[in-house]
Amino acid sequence: MRKKIIFSFLFLLSICEVTDAKKLVILYTNDIMGHLEGEPALFINRDFPPPLGNASSCATYIKRERDTAQRKGYKIILLDAGNCFGNPQQGELKIDETVQYMNDVRYDASAVGIYDTRLGEEKLETILEESSFPWLSANLISRKQGNYIGKLYSIIDYDNIKIGIFGLTPEYGPIWVESNIARQFYYEKELPRAKAVVSLLEKNGCNIIVGLTNVGFVHDSLIAETIPGIDVIIGGGEGRGLRKPFEGPENHTIICRTYGKLSSIGRLELNIDDKTRKIIGYKGDNITLFAEQFPPDSIIQKIIKE
Repeated sequence: MRKKIIFSFLFLLSICEVTDAKKLVILYTNDIMGHLEGEPALFINRDFPPPLGNASSCATYIKRERDTAQRKGYKIILLDAGNCFGNPQQGELKIDETVQYMNDVRYDASAVGIYDTRLGEEKLETILEESSFPWLSANLISRKQGNYIGKLYSIIDYDNIKIGIFGLTPEYGPIWVESNIARQFYYEKELPRAKAVVSLLEKNGCNIIVGLTNVGFVHDSLIAETIPGIDVIIGGGEGRGLRKPFEGPENHTIICRTYGKLSSIGRLELNIDDKTRKIIGYKGDNITLFAEQFPPDSIIQKIIKE
């Protein structure tokens, strides 16, 4: 009888602990590369590929998630890890349409990716002005102005939890970017700048720190294992995606990334202890944006085709 009482007490205690946790859902994309229009999912079946809805299906998914979050009382954050506009050398870029799409679905922040810098400083400044969300990079400096491009970081408050978000642009920009464009920027070293901005976020009282890193999975892993204090890395900068989150063994940083080109959207669900304001559990996945499953949003479709 005593064992049953103890078991019942522990069970009730576990329920209380779950109840004391807040839920935060991070929706994320990376390496959109201007792929707004629906495309066939050739990676599933080259002969009979199912159609993807890309940006317009992504908008439908985001709306569903926000509706659910509003009903159930938790927070949604929408982030991107950069490379939004594609390769300037490969045909017409739908820059205005991409910015309008990201504004309309209400991104909270995006990193400045290596391909984004290939547009040049002047175009980047125009994009920053027209965006309703901050573009982040802790290590990209304008040679002409001497200031950082975009913001070093952004802070979002969620029911007494401070979420700090920073961005990183690849330090090897001069190798990847055309020389006439690369001369417009200083691409600072990733590790020391990430360490410095994490320290700034900690001094600002951030409980959860998220990095939007456009530096590739190998560099993500190095950052995660070298710099304590980063809770989540949303990565980009290459075609290598992760179906499920990867947790670093040293600092337990959670690394996530999609396969890019708006073929999917990532969803990371965090459980945050109400007292310590630390992550006590998580789960995540990549959701393929099938047009049949997520019927394209008519407003976004109109933006894309204009």
